[in-house]
Amino acid sequence: MKFDYLIIGQGLAGTLLVHALRKRGKSCMVLDNPEQPKASEVAAGVINPVVFRRLTKSWLIDELYLQLLSTYAELEHEFGTRLFYPLQIKKVLGKGENEFWRKKVADDKLQNYLLQEPEPISSPYIEAPFGVGTVIQSGRVDLSQLIESMRQQLQSENCIRFEKVAWNKLTLQENRVIYQDLEAQKVIFCEGHAVSQNPFFKNLQFKHTKGEMLRIKTTTYNENFILNKAMFLMPEGEQYYRLGATYDWNDLSTTPQEHARIELTEKLSTFFTGTYEVVDHQAGIRPTTHDRRPVLGLHPHFPQLGIFNGLGSKGTMLGPYFARQFARFLCDEDQAIQPEVNINRYFPERK
Repeated sequence: MKFDYLIIGQGLAGTLLVHALRKRGKSCMVLDNPEQPKASEVAAGVINPVVFRRLTKSWLIDELYLQLLSTYAELEHEFGTRLFYPLQIKKVLGKGENEFWRKKVADDKLQNYLLQEPEPISSPYIEAPFGVGTVIQSGRVDLSQLIESMRQQLQSENCIRFEKVAWNKLTLQENRVIYQDLEAQKVIFCEGHAVSQNPFFKNLQFKHTKGEMLRIKTTTYNENFILNKAMFLMPEGEQYYRLGATYDWNDLSTTPQEHARIELTEKLSTFFTGTYEVVDHQAGIRPTTHDRRPVLGLHPHFPQLGIFNGLGSKGTMLGPYFARQFARFLCDEDQAIQPEVNINRYFPERK
């Protein structure tokens, strides 16, 4: 069976790259390891165009935002289901932060993304005596629905197999790769944190992070915005909310930990007084590089092999833009890969 590309892994990165390549008329076969938990299926999918810690725009957000709107709209049309939910983010402000908020919005010209004036909040279940700052170009992507919709489409076309790839069984020839009964021009690895065990990419410097999240149900609170104060409380509908997330660079298991549940609920109690019950507790490993930039491109020594990885905690924003850039590069559309994300940054001789 011949395909243009073998895509290894069908998380967010693999899903978006398949979409970008198929738009250009390329055929893809996906090999997805059913035993590997996917960070994408745990992640909340928050779209936040600013960095609250410094109150600055996220890297490349002007370009990223336009592309993510376009890509998720295309996928919604293709799958006939809703994926992107515009939602304001309300950032709970501390004492003295109001003026800082106003000044940063004005000085850094952030009016496209933030309301300049902090505002009070009316919910009786939120303690915000100094008001909230509002993010207006924000929301969430239903990542579980996105990945499942792509999986169903690929299954209907016999273009996905659920198996773990044995790297030592890849046969690299001059202009093609053979794996079992499959032949392709190139293999692109989109395998999330499992890339750390991939022998072809030992030069890459990953610094994966574990994130844990709670799903809660409340019968008292019913607000349709994302609340943020050192964590987020995000509505999912029918009085369910996502609460997250933690960051752990040491424990890279996908087992939820009680101390993480306590950390999240204690943080929530500092500003939220509604009653709720915890209905689910999940953990995932964010694929993150040492410089917090994605990594994409073709292997300098094995050009039959490529990688699209390292989307990290901002994957829903970064993914559409860089999937399109990589697909255009692969399809010879006179598209270079930006140096900040190019795999060549890990190979000094190729910089």
